[in-house]
Formats: sequence, C-alpha cells, structure tokens
Amino acid sequence: MSHEGQAPTPGGYPHQGPPQNPQASAPQPGQYAPQPGQQGQPGQYAPQPGQQGQPGQYAPQQGQYAPQPGQQGPNGYPQGGYAPGQQGGYAPGQQGGYAPQAPKAPRPNPFTGIPVSDFVRDGVAALLLLVSLALWVTPGAKVGDSFNFVVIIVTVISVLSLAIPYLARGGIFPASWTVHKTRLARQLANAPYVITVVVYVVLDIFKVGDSYGVGTAFGLGLAGALLAAQPRETEMGPEHLDLAAPKTWRLVTLSIAGLAAVTMVISLIMFLVDAGDYDSAIIVTIGIVSWLFLVGFFGWAVYGVLVQRSASWRLFLVALGAALAVIFLFGAGDSSSFIQAQSVHALFPFAPATSLSLQAGLGAIFLPGLAAAVSSPAFRRTVRTEEPSATWIGAAVHALDYLALVAASTVVLSALWIGFPQRESLDVGLGGLITSIILGLVVAAAAVFARLSLASRPANGRNVAFAAAGLAFVLGIVILVISPTVGTGYAEYKIVSEGHLLLAFALPAIVVIALTVPKEIRTYFAQNRPAPRAAGDAAYQWSQPQGGQAPQGQYGTPQGQYGAPQGQYGAPQQGQYGAPTGAYGTPAVQPSYGTPAASEGGYGSAPVAQNPAGQSAWQAPSTTPESEIDQDTHLAGHAPGVSAAAAPQHGATHDEQHAPQPSEQKASEPEHAPAPAAAPSHGYTAQQALDPSTTGLVLSQIVQEAPELRPQVAANPTTYPALLDWLGQLGDPAVDAALRNRQS
Repeated sequence: MSHEGQAPTPGGYPHQGPPQNPQASAPQPGQYAPQPGQQGQPGQYAPQPGQQGQPGQYAPQQGQYAPQPGQQGPNGYPQGGYAPGQQGGYAPGQQGGYAPQAPKAPRPNPFTGIPVSDFVRDGVAALLLLVSLALWVTPGAKVGDSFNFVVIIVTVISVLSLAIPYLARGGIFPASWTVHKTRLARQLANAPYVITVVVYVVLDIFKVGDSYGVGTAFGLGLAGALLAAQPRETEMGPEHLDLAAPKTWRLVTLSIAGLAAVTMVISLIMFLVDAGDYDSAIIVTIGIVSWLFLVGFFGWAVYGVLVQRSASWRLFLVALGAALAVIFLFGAGDSSSFIQAQSVHALFPFAPATSLSLQAGLGAIFLPGLAAAVSSPAFRRTVRTEEPSATWIGAAVHALDYLALVAASTVVLSALWIGFPQRESLDVGLGGLITSIILGLVVAAAAVFARLSLASRPANGRNVAFAAAGLAFVLGIVILVISPTVGTGYAEYKIVSEGHLLLAFALPAIVVIALTVPKEIRTYFAQNRPAPRAAGDAAYQWSQPQGGQAPQGQYGTPQGQYGAPQGQYGAPQQGQYGAPTGAYGTPAVQPSYGTPAASEGGYGSAPVAQNPAGQSAWQAPSTTPESEIDQDTHLAGHAPGVSAAAAPQHGATHDEQHAPQPSEQKASEPEHAPAPAAAPSHGYTAQQALDPSTTGLVLSQIVQEAPELRPQVAANPTTYPALLDWLGQLGDPAVDAALRNRQS
C-alpha cells in the first residue's frame, strides 16, 4: 500500500511549515473541511485550518476515490478508503458517521417590533370608519339613500387599506416592495374619501340636489381615513433622512384647516345675504355672535398647533377631537338637538342655542379630522420639543382656556336669548336664562383663576385646577338641566348644544386626566411639592391694627376668658396694682396662638422692667404645660410684655399681692449695690430659635433668657406678630436686620 500523501510521521513537518500546535490536526489537500458552526462529539477535537495532523492519522489523498453515500466495501468499510462524512469513514468533528447539516436559522416573526401605538391607530381608524356609516351624510339622509352609496364604497376602500402593512410583513408582496411603497399605497387608497368630502362641500355650496349639506358621517369618516393614511411609527425613518413625511402631513393639516376656514367664511356670507329675511335684529346678532365664538373655538387650537408649533396645543387638539367624535355619536338620534348635519346656508336649523354650537357655521365639523392629522407621527416632528411634564401641564392649561371660552359663550348667548322674539311663544323661562348667566360667570372666573395659577406655579395650581374642573362639572350639569325646552309641533326637546357637554364633561375630564394619569406628570408632582405660603399669618389671625387703641368697656378693663382683660391678654392696665387673675390665680395669655402681648402703654409696647436679679421664685423654670390653661399660667412670667407684678405667686395674700414690686424698689437702692449674681445657663440653641416648629411659648422664653438669640427668633417664620413688634422696639441692629429680611 502506498503511503504517498499520508500524514507526516512523528517528528516530521508538513510542507506548509512548522506546526502551530502539536496537539492539533490539519486537513490535508483534498480532505473534508468542517462547515462553519459544526462541532465534534464530546471529547473529540475538530481540526482548525492551519493546524498540524496527528502522527499516523490517515487522510484522503488527492485524486483518491471517495465512495458515494450508501456504498460499502468488505468488512463494512467504504470502498476506496476513508472519505469524510461517509458511514464508517473519518470525518473531522464526527465519530464514525455522516456530518450533520448546519441547522436552519428560524424565521423571525414579521410582526415583532410593532409598537402598541400602531395597533391602536389601526383599531381607532377602523372603528371611526365603520361607525360613520350609521350617521347622517346629509340632512335627513344616511348612506343608504340616493347618491350616498358612494360613501360606502370609499369607506370600504379605506378600511381595506389598513391591511397593506400587514400583508407586506407577511410576504404577500414581491421582494422589491419597500416601506415607501406601503406608505404611498395607503395614502392613495384613502385619497378617494377625502375627495368625496370635498365634493359634498361643493354640492352644498351650490345647493345641488334635493338634500344638500354635510353630515357628521364625514366628521368621523374623515378622521378615520386620515388615521389610516398616515405613516406608522415603524415606517418612519431617521429624522435627518426622512424629511418628506413631515412636510407631507403638515401640508395635509394646512389643507384641512383651510377647507374649514373657507366653509366658515362662506357660511357667514350666506347668513348676511339672507339677513333681510329675519324679522328681528336680535336674531342677526345672535347669529353673528355664535359664529364668532365658533371661529374662536376652532381657530385658537389651530393657531397654537400650526403657527406656534406647540406640543401642548397638539396634545390638547387631539383630546378635543376625540371628545367631539363622542359628541357626534350622541347626536345620531333622530330627535337629538346635537349637530347631525350642517350647511353653509343654515345657521339656525330650529332655534339658536344658549351655548357654543357647531351649527353656527360649516367647518367645525372637520375638527376631529384635523385632530387625526396632527396626531400623525410624521406631523409630531414639525412641532417644538419640550419636556413631557410641561406638555401635559400645557394641555391642562389650554383646557382651562377653552373652559372659560365655552362658559363665556353660555353667558353671552343666554343674555341674548332674553331678547329673542319667539322666547315667550317657545315657553322659555326668564329665570332659567338668568341662572345660566350667573353660573356661567362663576365657571368662567374659576377657570381663569385656575389657569393663571397652574401656568405660573404648577405645583400650587394643581389643586386649584382640580377645584375649577369639579366646579365646572357640577355647575355645567345644572346649566344643562335648565337649558330651554322648545316644541316643533310634533314633540318637545331641549336646546342642548355641543357647548353644554364640553362644559360639563369633556373639558373638566381633559384637565383631570392631563394632571393625574400620565406617568411623567405623576413623577413631576411627586418631585415638586406645593410651596408654603409666602404671606404671613396676618390674613387669618387677628392682630391689633397699627396705631389702634385697645377697646375700652365698663370700668376700662372688660374681662375676657379666664379673667384676662379683653384685647390685652393678661397685660395689666396702666395704674393697676395687679393683673386680674384668671384660672388658678394667674393671668390668661395666649401668645402661642399669635396674640399680642400688651404692656403698659398698649399693644406692642416694650415690657415693663423686670427684676434685674432675675431670681424671683415665680421666674424659676417650670415644666411644659399640658393644657391651654396651664400654658397660659406658665407663660405669665416669661412672655415679653408681661411684668413681674402681673404674675402673683400661688398662695400669696392680698397684702403681698399689693406690696411694692421689685421695679419700684429699684429706685431706692444705692448705686453701689452689689452686682447681681450671674444667671445660670439657659440651654437654648440658635437652631431651636430658628425652627418653625418651636412653639410661641418657648420663643417668648428664649427672647427673655437668651438675648443673644433674639435675631434668630426674629427670623423664625412662625414667630407671632406681638413678639415681632416687641423685638422691633428694642433697637437692636441685628434684630432689625432680621426683621427687614423677613419682610423682603
């Protein structure tokens, strides 16, 4: 047997050069090389390219015959020698068998990675399109009547267009299909619906056919078609590359806003042309005022989105469009007074409303479609970016703006209704109109105040906004209930317009949801707590006006609770020998509640001179009082403005109480009297003097026993006014500086 081409013997080297690893084996020319990813059996080493073979190892030589799969020679060995991967032959990484094929990589799920927002967008679009088939297409006609079957066709096409991206992911389209083709195909499929809306508007302007006008079916259907046509989140490219989609959808939004503006202007022109047919100037006035409120309602949000490019206005417009879509569904009934269809030739179908009404001009019916257009991920790239919390707070502020606008329309239109010529014949009560005016003013004022508070200080204005929303909810329901009821000859119905539902339900709900539901807003308010009041306690605690005199009653000292003179809280009157005693024989004072401590000369005066030695028995430190009466008793000898004479000792006789006081004996003492003994350490700290939780009782003790801490007491935000007045009369520069800083 020839050994030509055999693996090298021990100690030999292949022609390629010295071995890289003596323990590894390298395939010879013509030998089977393992496929990438293949691995040998446990314990067997698969040779790598460039490694040396093992001594005595056989490998197929060049030109050697390799048997076909299934061929065997004698004794079960393959004919012609060893062939890699054959039965009984040697294969790198295998042990006496075939080498397995590389496993196929599993095909990824084509629907993986689609965000939830895309599924929601598709679902809402299908819902709006299908529900629109149940609404009015023209006044008194739905989709199954006369020419309106075209609406069914374009609606079905728009619904089917929602399946295009899912078919593309499922591999139905050819390999050359791209995301750009998906976006273009969906836009072309929904273009017929938009064209149909424009055609119906033109037919209404020129009064083509027996039944002309534009119904709420187009309000919901147009919104659904625009949702179906816009690109999804997964179809958007990088912002610096995908520039066509934002421009396209900004142009779509401008086109819808322009269509609505043109129809509104034509509505006003048609109304003024027919104004001579009305027999009262008040009807013309109501029509023009209603139209102005509607233009403000539509144009304010559009201006904020398209001109200011505000993210908060965009968010609010989307919420407002969703609210109007729900209102359109409420108006689907035959006897409903909500908008069902509108025409440029009719501002008053039956009677003017007492609040904002979309029937005041054709155009506002397209507001849900405009909201659908601005909700596009492509249009979102055209607005200014800001913090999510600021966007939600801004949306709540805009909702309060609209709340004030709708409430103002209720006030003005209800006032104009009083002069309506057919009011008495329609049995519209004057009391209900006046009540609507009053309640509307209250809601408008609350909305304006809450809007200013929330915009300037969101943390402090949040609860104010909740209060305004709750007030609008309650009073809005009352306004809705007392709205006028008129009869048409067949039945009576209430003149309830879209403004009533916006005032009572939609706008308050937007305020509450924007300030509570989003995670970003909850995190913001958790990190930003309401700031304390900047003003002092003078707004809710009584104090004597500057320069005022204490009220004088019978005998000059009327008695109050616990025997203290009213208005002086335990301070002795000038010329008295002792303060009138209250409970337990001590004057009743309450400086811890912010009441002024009076002294000789009236409120805010400096305290009467104390015993210089400061060692009288009644000035000894005592335990903290456990009741209001004990607190008053304990404070009698420590609060500024209360002299030593005003606090008689327990058990003192009448003669002792009226004996000369230490302050009177001071004048008769010789000038060379020994200096009083040093007072013991008081134990008070500057931190305690500055702590707002320190009670007024302790603060009064600090200013007496620790004069060096008087500036800190003056800077304490909870120091009661009487003590501040007393500190201001000391003339201490440090104290005066602290008081000035407190006022600033």
